Amino acid sequence: MLSDVHVMGNYWRGDIDERSELGELIASAKDLGSAAALDQLERSLAGFVVSLGLSADCLVVPVPPGPDRDAHPVPSLAAAVATALGADVVAVVERRRATARLRDTPPKRRRAVVEAAGYEIAGDVTGHHVVLVDDVILTGTTLGFLAGLLVDAGAARVDAVVAGRTRLR
Repeated sequence: MLSDVHVMGNYWRGDIDERSELGELIASAKDLGSAAALDQLERSLAGFVVSLGLSADCLVVPVPPGPDRDAHPVPSLAAAVATALGADVVAVVERRRATARLRDTPPKRRRAVVEAAGYEIAGDVTGHHVVLVDDVILTGTTLGFLAGLLVDAGAARVDAVVAGRTRLR
């Protein structure tokens, strides 16, 4: 149900356990709360999304962080994507519960963790092209699940824009 996943770059360098420049930027923005890193990440993602040729006639939807996460870069990244596209940000996906972080969850259990988060569509997406925005993707479980919810709620198409692709270690 997810039409396309557009990933700006890799979080890790090749086959070594060392972050790429993008990975360092994401970690600084997400885990350390660096405003300068977030600003640079926003600018990079905005430039990337312009190159994709996505239409301004879409709804940009941030993947909501868990309720236990105070500071998270995704809403700011979604705002940067929307500004670059000339589109609107709509927070139509709500998350009700905190769960284990997916990066700490074995792949076979991820779907159950995503389902336990209590995601709901709280707005009208009927007939719209929706662009989900997230900071990192590992297996695509969350994006795929949310795309299914959005299509079930009437979205005509769901694409994703993600800053970085990480990998199982």
